[in-house]
Amino acid sequence: MKKGCVAILAALVPWAALAANPMSVSEELDAVYSYVGDAHTRGANLKSGEVDEQSADVKYVVSPQVNRDLLLRFGFEWQRFSFDVPDHVAVPRVLQQASGVLGFDYQIADEWLMRVETEPGIYGDFENINWRDFDSPLIIGCIYLASADVQWFLGLRVDVRCEYPVLPVAGVRWKLSDEWTLNFMLPSPRVEYQVNDRLTLYTGAGIEAGTFATGETFGSDHGERKLNGTIVDFLEFRLNAGFSWKLNPHVTVEAEAGYMPYREFDFFEPDLDVRSYNAPYGQIACHARF
Repeated sequence: MKKGCVAILAALVPWAALAANPMSVSEELDAVYSYVGDAHTRGANLKSGEVDEQSADVKYVVSPQVNRDLLLRFGFEWQRFSFDVPDHVAVPRVLQQASGVLGFDYQIADEWLMRVETEPGIYGDFENINWRDFDSPLIIGCIYLASADVQWFLGLRVDVRCEYPVLPVAGVRWKLSDEWTLNFMLPSPRVEYQVNDRLTLYTGAGIEAGTFATGETFGSDHGERKLNGTIVDFLEFRLNAGFSWKLNPHVTVEAEAGYMPYREFDFFEPDLDVRSYNAPYGQIACHARF
């Protein structure tokens, strides 16, 4: 799921556990659905209105192990944001991604692990798809295993279509005690309290973000011709509380609810922003690791 572009470093899995328990092949499946209620939306020289949002994200990755230090990554991701938009508000009704996943994890040293991953595919409104819709953002991330309880994350997200093509990101995961963990890692920094081996409560924040191409007639359809065929950086902040329930050693479900204080559609080439404010939201997710 983004600030023009946010690094989606949730992809940085706990490599320490992976290295300690090597497998010939591992698999990851993540499925997320969320709904954001009516948010007051306005932009410069544009009429205002109420916009709600539904989003879904499915990602599957298989990782064959080449040797002790190297894991390859192959898979796909589909993500869709759909907006219930009044005709006069210059917001795309759909922003969508359909992409492959290509990359690798590499253990540089005992304390250092690295991930390089790109997702070549189509990023747009999926109307009249052409070469402008193609993109291949690149993530380069490293984790430093300071101890069994503290891991530091450093990364870069590179996307030549973004207003800010290179974006650095840093974070930390710090297990304070058996119950409390500070998991300050984008896009979902949060404080976790482990009730028992299966149930974890958390509170924190979330970021949804992406860069997409709009259609050649998008602006004209909304009374703003300079938006025809533009690139839009999408960004949304969320505040939340929720729980994570481990169904078995491989499958975890999550549910959360909260507040969306700010959303932005940044059409940076014509220098025009459309912004939304203040709406409730809810989200459910399923994560499987095999």
